[in-house]
Amino acid sequence: MNMKRKHSPLKQRALLAASVVACTVLGLPVSAATFPNSPLITGGEGIPPNILMILDDSGSMAFVKMPDDASDGNLDDNPSDRSAVNNTIYYNAATNYRPWRTSSTDVNARLAAADIASLSTHTSQLTSFGDLRNSSELYYYVPKTTVTSPGTDANNYEKFRVATSSSSNSVNGSVVQKVSTENYSSVVVASLAKSTYTPCVTVPANGWENVVFETSGGTGDADLYVWKGGNCSGGEDYNSRGNNNNEKITINSPNRDYSYRVYAYSAVTNITITVSRRSWVDATPLYKDKAGTNQQRTQAEELQNVANWYQYFRTRAKTAKAGASEAFGRLGSRYRVGFDTIWNRGNVVTNTSGSSPSYPIPFATDDGLFSGTNRSTFYSRLQGAGAQSGTPLLGALQRAARYYMTDDPWKDSSGRMLSCRQNYSILTTDGFWNDGAGYSSVGNADSGSQYGDSYANTLADVAYKYWNEDLKPGASWPNNVRPSTGDPATHQHMVTFGVSIGLQGRLNPNNPPPATWADPTDREDADRIDDLWHAALNGHGKFVVAGDADAFADALKSALDTISERTASGSNIASSSTKTDAGTLTFAAKFTSGSWIGDLSASPFNAALTGVSTTPLWTLSNTFGASGANGSFASRFVFTAGSTSAVRFDRNYAGASSFERTGGVDAVTGADNISYILGDQTKEVGRVNGTLRARAYPMGDIVDSSPSYSPDTGTVFVGANDGMLHAINAQTGQVLFSYIPRGVSANDLKTLSSTDYSHRYFVDGQIDVITRQKQGSSKNILVAAPGRGAKGVFALDVTTPTGTGMSSAANYGLLWDKTFDTTNGTVDNDMGYVLGNVRLRQSNKKDSSNKPVIFAIVPNGIDSTNGRAILFVYELNSAGGVDATYKLTTDTATGNGMMSTGLADLDGNGTIDTLYGGDLLGRVWKWDISVLDSTHAMPTAGTKIFAATDGTTAQPITGGIGVARDTAGQIFLGFGTGRLLSLSDLPGNTGYVAQTQSMYGIKDNGTLVTRANLQARTIPYTGTVNSLPVRGFEAYSDLPTSAKGWYIDLGIPAATSAGERVITAPTVVGSAMWLTSVIPAQGSDCSGALGSGYLNVLNIFTGTSPLQNSFFDTTATIPGSGSNPAGLIGSMGIVGGMPTEVNVTSQLATVGDGGGGSPVSFKRTLPLGGIPQRMTWREIVPQDD
Repeated sequence: MNMKRKHSPLKQRALLAASVVACTVLGLPVSAATFPNSPLITGGEGIPPNILMILDDSGSMAFVKMPDDASDGNLDDNPSDRSAVNNTIYYNAATNYRPWRTSSTDVNARLAAADIASLSTHTSQLTSFGDLRNSSELYYYVPKTTVTSPGTDANNYEKFRVATSSSSNSVNGSVVQKVSTENYSSVVVASLAKSTYTPCVTVPANGWENVVFETSGGTGDADLYVWKGGNCSGGEDYNSRGNNNNEKITINSPNRDYSYRVYAYSAVTNITITVSRRSWVDATPLYKDKAGTNQQRTQAEELQNVANWYQYFRTRAKTAKAGASEAFGRLGSRYRVGFDTIWNRGNVVTNTSGSSPSYPIPFATDDGLFSGTNRSTFYSRLQGAGAQSGTPLLGALQRAARYYMTDDPWKDSSGRMLSCRQNYSILTTDGFWNDGAGYSSVGNADSGSQYGDSYANTLADVAYKYWNEDLKPGASWPNNVRPSTGDPATHQHMVTFGVSIGLQGRLNPNNPPPATWADPTDREDADRIDDLWHAALNGHGKFVVAGDADAFADALKSALDTISERTASGSNIASSSTKTDAGTLTFAAKFTSGSWIGDLSASPFNAALTGVSTTPLWTLSNTFGASGANGSFASRFVFTAGSTSAVRFDRNYAGASSFERTGGVDAVTGADNISYILGDQTKEVGRVNGTLRARAYPMGDIVDSSPSYSPDTGTVFVGANDGMLHAINAQTGQVLFSYIPRGVSANDLKTLSSTDYSHRYFVDGQIDVITRQKQGSSKNILVAAPGRGAKGVFALDVTTPTGTGMSSAANYGLLWDKTFDTTNGTVDNDMGYVLGNVRLRQSNKKDSSNKPVIFAIVPNGIDSTNGRAILFVYELNSAGGVDATYKLTTDTATGNGMMSTGLADLDGNGTIDTLYGGDLLGRVWKWDISVLDSTHAMPTAGTKIFAATDGTTAQPITGGIGVARDTAGQIFLGFGTGRLLSLSDLPGNTGYVAQTQSMYGIKDNGTLVTRANLQARTIPYTGTVNSLPVRGFEAYSDLPTSAKGWYIDLGIPAATSAGERVITAPTVVGSAMWLTSVIPAQGSDCSGALGSGYLNVLNIFTGTSPLQNSFFDTTATIPGSGSNPAGLIGSMGIVGGMPTEVNVTSQLATVGDGGGGSPVSFKRTLPLGGIPQRMTWREIVPQDD
């Protein structure tokens, strides 16, 4: 693992010594990467969702205690009221309080730091300033660092205050002081006769925190008397009698001298009289941070921290404003945000029964986007809200729904209404709903629903009604709202989130919902907090209880993250066999953006063998329960590469300190962070004392890494952006072991647990496994690339892919890892981020036993230091190690990279004879490796055989290359052009240029082919079949004898259009070339909100439809026009998202829909129709069953 961290020279030497058994310490130049850190395939992000933040502005929000109630000025001087342990919004020394965040996107842009000598005393506004030094308003209790459960016992706390002072410790006349206890005097009275007094003693106690008079020990019976003043005259003011010799009198906040004497009720001997005092001394608190380390601020730091707390956090209202300011500050501009209070205060005309929030979505200004004036106005409304009256939550949520039923929230700045826009309401409150203002009955709206109950007019009923009901019915409002995680609805609706400030109901929201809900309508009690949770469930949102400003910010951020979630898939599907039968499993991965979790499913074909079953054998997301296949996921075997050997990655990892995060709300020790990365969820937000980023389950997002199945062991391998390659039992879904490549950045990996986590790639590339049966050896070898996570590739011995098998294998099964070079702290300058397929194949070179040598064939990818297109070939020995590395070069052109490969076994003996490569500059290269022996070396220089262009502009080749041979023995290469690698590949971004992309079929006859040598083909037919768009290629015709292939242009995109393109590899079966093309999400209107594409199939040798019938098993045709006859279907539209690479089995062609839905399958036929039979042409690379 790559430990990318800065250290002093002394620390560097120590860490370098540790790295011998731990890890590397130098970093990779990730800043050189041209791709964004988030996937480009999620789609729908161009239609910004509406978010209405509804703030509780009831009277209880002015309270200064939580979860119990206490109004301003009514806190007692004890730890029950004045410690954060018992009053969660009171000053907490372990929290660094900062002024409210402003509307700026700069996290450090804040309102002015508070002045300890002039603090805002208003409970909700930043007004009414005063000097509170020396007053009990600035008293606070901090738990002693030696106490783990302080409770309410004052003996478990140290008490502090802010006072005026001219001492040397003061800062501008202010100082933080601690109460210190010491003995003022202690005397022993040897004897005292019955009915006599000790002499009067005066104690100058003025200014002390308290004074305590005590007697103890000796014999007899003594009574204690204390007078105000210094002469023990008149009747006593205090006394303690009847406790034998153990009397005690405590006087708090003494403001004068006191005097005392002891009276012998019976003769006394050897009694001790002690006077102790508690006085203020200059000192700041010693406290434990969230990582458990003792910390202490300076006087200046502590004074500022207390001042910021009092002015910006001390009430429920100010805590909510602080948290909301923080959470929305993290929100990007691609959202539309409105604001309301539960009383609709701040509206032009306050109307709780109306249909307008106090600050509606400002659609007319910059499309309503959360930036500029729109953002600053939201912050002004939020931070200026007041607090008074009751809590009309039902009316407030219903008013939000009435607003979404109007036209305005659906409009963009041009007035165009977009039916696919998503709508959310976030309802925050500190208490029970208790006012019906603005509410009209909805009855028992959730009756019969998943979480329904038998009670009418609950908050849950309101949420369900407006989630379930079509808010914009009618033919002009198609139901095309994109579903998101937990929300399957496609009609226009409102999703409800609930945030309870401080109060939890009778139920624990971390547990499953109850079968029967309590009645929240009969009385004002905790059932109404449960009703808020019930509303979030019915409204398909989330519910969180937040005890302080940090928790409130995290709760809102969790809601906003959910709003930003999109389920998608960029990963190709895989199958356990090429046969279409009941025993074949299809593996499909997907991810959810925002929460950044991944999932993998294994599904058989349906009973009719017409597609993949919608009932999977397993999905990873359902295996993480205590009794599931991954119930012990966090304790599985995980390893990584050290400097010289593989090492186990667990809490005892030698480099654990590099995973520590200090400061902030989510501080964590290195060991605890490693536990989180391994899958431990006990310290996540929502758990007891949890502070780390919450996950539905501990599997990272699987974006581009495609599942790879090994039939020898029944194992499927996939990479995830939790930092690991995972080996998974194909029958059960159990994760058997995981590997962290050396090149993965520890500095980035440790951010996975941060509540501010921003997506990063870790293990995102392609995988290949060659089995021992295939190569005739004793090992199954896996080669994989981290993809966008790190440059280079690595190899594992996966012969026994279990935790026990890997932990007992030599070097834990790690064969080699070229994702980071421990010698020079980098990778080969010609190696980039490998995004194309990596291949393990038998070569024509023989080892000493006359067996074919295995080659690992790796295109160098993008962003290499040298910027050239290179094909790496690693020659493996019988143990799986690298005996030789070959760089198969192209030319010296820079700004380039090798993305795709094609392989040809021309003589059918199972070894590769020819290598092909496609680069970012549109060139196709060839290397002849048919003879490799002592007199025939590896041909390092490639031969250019084609350059794909649109006019004079290169068309990048980023998918793979299919190879076929016709009946005349001519070799054809099939591929498409296009890229989707960086933001500049999408319209609306700097550098985007609309360009026509093409599909090609070219002959390899040993000479350079140009586009002018190719026959132009077209797509003359378009139509609709079964509600899907379809297309047809030209009717079959042979190529002209002069043509060296064919091309089909995929249309000329408008300047602002994303345009159709090919970014996947074709699959060639006989004469049929199956190839997907994609149209990225347009973003400007609902028609392109999901992205789309086509599954295309055509004759690779002619660029046309087949001679008879379609390659799809359908009798449907596309109507012709004029003299043109009807056309055969050659393209099936995919509308659920951009299709992934096609997976072809004996009867079906299957693609992932890109939107994370179930794979889409189409029945296929052989080129001439009829029953499958042996073809007169043959595949160049035989497929495994």
